[in-house]
Amino acid sequence: MPGALEEVDFSVDDRLEDMIRDVGAKSFANADFKNMSNDAETPLYHGSTNFTRLSTMLRLMNLKAMNGWTDKSFIELLQLLKDMLS
Repeated sequence: MPGALEEVDFSVDDRLEDMIRDVGAKSFANADFKNMSNDAETPLYHGSTNFTRLSTMLRLMNLKAMNGWTDKSFIELLQLLKDMLS
């Protein structure tokens, strides 16, 4: 049906291996899990109830992995989002 929205499953677990590969196993091994724990509890912005800093990054990395985005296109997207939200 034209105009109908397709439901998309945003399950991060489905693409964890892709995300680790994109980030690099060495970088993942060196991750600061204390900061990740804090980011899991920190809202993306004041008043945000839907996204934490960590959930936002995981969702973005999931999109990158699912769609085969290049590092260049992903970095450009992050810069755009930063500029839009600053």
